[in-house]
Amino acid sequence: MIRVSCLALFALGLTGSALAQAQNGNPVDPNARDLVLMSQWFAGEFDNEEQQWFENEPRSKTPPERKHERIHTMHTRIDAPALGPVVFYVEEYRDNDPAKIIRQRIVTITSNVPERTMRMEQGFLKDAKAAIGAQYAPEKLKGLKAEDVSFLPGCEVTWRRVGDQFEGAMTPKACQFGEGQDRRYSVHNLVLSETKFWREDRSFKVADDSLHVGFPTDEPHKLNRAKIFICEVTIQDEKRGQNPQKIEAVRLHSQGGQAWFKRADGREFGLRLRDKEYPYYDVRPDFLFFAVREKGTETSLSSSIHDVDSRRLGLNIGWMGAHCVREGYEFREPLDALVK
Repeated sequence: MIRVSCLALFALGLTGSALAQAQNGNPVDPNARDLVLMSQWFAGEFDNEEQQWFENEPRSKTPPERKHERIHTMHTRIDAPALGPVVFYVEEYRDNDPAKIIRQRIVTITSNVPERTMRMEQGFLKDAKAAIGAQYAPEKLKGLKAEDVSFLPGCEVTWRRVGDQFEGAMTPKACQFGEGQDRRYSVHNLVLSETKFWREDRSFKVADDSLHVGFPTDEPHKLNRAKIFICEVTIQDEKRGQNPQKIEAVRLHSQGGQAWFKRADGREFGLRLRDKEYPYYDVRPDFLFFAVREKGTETSLSSSIHDVDSRRLGLNIGWMGAHCVREGYEFREPLDALVK
């Protein structure tokens, strides 16, 4: 009689399950795993508020011409089968002002099978104005067709896995555009990890390799991933308890995100959230800094310090209170999921 132990049957079950999962993708594509991981890391919001803070801090001694502008970028995965299986809408603004949009792109990411690289193309929407805000209203891009987007030949970015990050670059001088003496080429060097998105984005004249547009050196814009919190704010006037204002569903990101509110007397107050990686501390240098301040001032009326993995934030200064919850937090996680 043949005897098979329960442990052996369990092991066989695990093996079969693992094999089935491994066969879900393309069994001849060496980038199948990395394509999934890179798509997950590319999605989200990124901001270089920390870089700008450091460059403006007197101790850094950064000269004015070496200071980077503030950039916030949002990468939203969309369903656009006419363009490929992995497609993103990218919207970007500067100076911490969503009205100052500087970039809108449709990004596709594919495998360069059989090479151990991936290919990213960045297309221009023919009706970009109609797509503004599509990160919050994906129906604006529903039914997007290939003819709605234009791609420049030679401007593809090739990505490679390097340790625990991905590094991307264009083929040197391959991405060219313009005519005559105005003809120029693009340099687009990228680094993507689970928490960072660094980018060098410059153009040079073909005739003499002189800088046309972009930062004067190859130091990249160093954007950090932003955590998203949804807040509920209560504001009372000087006569507390009378006609309190209650504002719900306030969206606040952790890389210097701000949200402003006007009190009944006309004065404006706001929340600010910073995900600090403080370079001058060598003990507990990373923390969330949550503050309330009056518009036009840099001094916080009140603030609180939180762990970087916090799911809930709160402040109460008497006449104003705020309670924020990390986007996606359901309040019903088991204890072992909350305690690391």
